[in-house]
Formats: sequence, structure tokens, C-alpha cells
Amino acid sequence: MANNSNNWNFLESFFGGNVFQTNGRYIDAFTQQYPVENQIWGVKQAIWIDTNNAYEHYLTIPELRAVVDKRASMMSTGIPCLYDMNGEKVEKHWIYELINNPNPMQSWSDVIYCLSVNDALYSNAFAFCPPRTANIRNLLVPIPSHKMQIKLSGKTLRQMDMDGLIDGYVFEYDTNKLEHFENEEILYFTTTDGINVINPTSKIVSLKYPLSNIKASYNKRNVLLENIGAIGILSAQKSDMAGAIPMDPQEKRGIQQDWYRRSKDELIITEANVDWKPMSFPTRDLLLFEELTADKLAIIDAFGMNANLFSSETGSTFTNVRDSIRMVYNDTIIPETEQLYRNISNQMGLSNEGLYLKPTFNHIKTLQEDQQIISNIENTKVDILAKLALLGVTYTADEIKNIIHLHNEEY
Repeated sequence: MANNSNNWNFLESFFGGNVFQTNGRYIDAFTQQYPVENQIWGVKQAIWIDTNNAYEHYLTIPELRAVVDKRASMMSTGIPCLYDMNGEKVEKHWIYELINNPNPMQSWSDVIYCLSVNDALYSNAFAFCPPRTANIRNLLVPIPSHKMQIKLSGKTLRQMDMDGLIDGYVFEYDTNKLEHFENEEILYFTTTDGINVINPTSKIVSLKYPLSNIKASYNKRNVLLENIGAIGILSAQKSDMAGAIPMDPQEKRGIQQDWYRRSKDELIITEANVDWKPMSFPTRDLLLFEELTADKLAIIDAFGMNANLFSSETGSTFTNVRDSIRMVYNDTIIPETEQLYRNISNQMGLSNEGLYLKPTFNHIKTLQEDQQIISNIENTKVDILAKLALLGVTYTADEIKNIIHLHNEEY
């Protein structure tokens, strides 16, 4: 993996300062040099993850990966179709050859999946897609965002196209070898953060606190499991006028040996007068699982998903899951996938031909129910128009299409 701090140095010269500066793990010199004094005075500092290492967190935090992968999986279910500006479906075009075989290793849905994951982690996604003769493209390969550098032109706002802002791209292999690409060879997609035009800030930056807490929760649970220590104290209850009488060493040794020899759930029977004091602490009282749930919800909300799509202790009803899937598709997946396809259309030059790619989701069973409702409404409108025609009320073909929405746009 490339050094992320080096990857983004070029941004500092363009935007000023460190664009991705995070608090990281700051421990002051006093704490480092005087740990004993620090413990005496009780000074504690929060430990936050380095949000520059988004891919590492994606690999090591299951809650983050679950949300990112679910979003990518849903986006990749869209079936690409080509339309002209009148909404008519175009059946023959070179783009279908690229869709059927984008690269030797991946399908089209794999490509969309990869672009979605990179976008989720970095708000940037790149793909190698060099133009051939007559601007035809027959290769589309997603590129890891954390290994790409953008060579900015140094020009600012008065640019009418991407070439005016970006001079090219540099890809860093695992061997540290660099490869340079021209603008037309790379498709560059961004999800805006509301501020930066190029290289927007990743959502992972805003999730620094819940992601840090998730890691801390797992660490705490691991410590409790691996370093449980003594589970309790078995003490003698004998006493006289002078106070407690210690247990006889031989009697103590016999109880200990008997304990070690026994299997689970067996009872210990002894004539010794002893008392048991448990030293364990119920993990539920630490509220670790409640903290984990709250942090997971923060991640789910950040990516526009819904908690009912993920496993939980309480579970979800079939109706809740179904309605949540429909809501996520309509509110998040379909709009974001359509935006990605629009960018693909523009950067591949399809828009210059009066064409555009659009993902269709009407094959999703959960959404087919909505399609059936729409179809029933349209059939009702057709019946009304037929009855109006019998009464002498007529409409043009375009007016009829607008009334009953019988165009080629689909989910």
C-alpha cells in the first residue's frame, strides 16, 4: 500500500495546508516522559484513528465494511441501458461491447461495485479507460483511489472543462513504480462534500469518532476475554474469639486440586466452611454493545442506508426489511447510481453523441411491486383516455405520453 501522506502532498500546494489533516493519536511529551505522574493525576486522552488509512479501516472494521459492501452490492445490481435524448432505447452501439466485457477479470457489475467502494472510502473513484480509434473504448479497469495522484494544473475557477483543472494522473504500484496517465485515459468520479470541486473530503473523516469507538470497543472486549484474571475468591469462614482462622494449607491444596480435576457443571463437595466471592464483571454493564450499535447507526446514516438491512439483536420484520430496501433504493441507490452513469456518459463522450447511460432496477423483486402499482395507475389512465375519446375529447400522441408516462424511462 502506498504512503497516503505522500499521495496527497500535491493537494497542499493547490488548496493550502493539509487537506486531510486529522488529530491522529496525540500524546503530549509530559505523558510520554512521566507515565507514573500521569496515572497519579488521572490525565486521560482520547485515541482517534487516522482517517487517511480508509482502506485499512475498511478491512479491519466489520461494521464499516458491511455498510460499504451493501451499498456497493445494491448499486451494482443496476442493468445499464443506452438512451437517446428523446428517451428512446438504443439497442446497437459500441458501448454494449464494453459493458459485456469491461476487462479480462471483471464484469460490469464488478466494475460498478469497485467504483462504489472507492467512492465510499475516499469520495473519489478512478478507472483506466483509454480511447481507441473514433473515440471507441473497449477497456474499463477500476483503479484504487489511495494509489492515485491528481496532477493539478494550478489554474483555478475560470476553467470550462476538466482538462483546465487537471494535467493528468499518476498511479503508484505496490513496487513503488509510478505510471503517468493523460486526462482522456482516466475516468474520474467524485461525490461532492459541498466545498471542494476536486478531490472532496472523504466521509470517513466525519466518521472518525464512531469508527474509533468501534475499534476501542473491540479492543476492550478482547482484553476482557484474554485477560480475565481470577474469577473469584474462595475464603475460609472459620473464626474464634481472636478472629478469622486461616484455612489449613493441606485443606486449601485439596480444594484447589479438586477444582482443577472437575469438568464443567460438576459440583464440588467439601467439608470445609468456605465462602465464594465472585470477581468477574458482567460485560453488559460496560454498555459495550450499546456503544457499538450507536456507532454502527452513525455509519449507516452517513451512507444513506437503513438499519433494517443489517443484522441486529432485536431483528426486523419482513415488512420492515422490504420497506427499508425500497426506501434505500429510491432515496440513495438509484439517484447515486444514476449520477455515476451520467458521469460515465459525459467522460466517455456519449453525451456528445446525444446519448446517455442509465441504470435500470425494475428486475429487483422488491421494486417490482412499485412497478405493478405504477402499471395499474397507467392502465387506469388509458381507460380514462379511451372513454374521453368516445366523448370526442382527443389528445396528440405527445400529450398522451405525458399523461400516462408511457416513455422508456425505467427504474
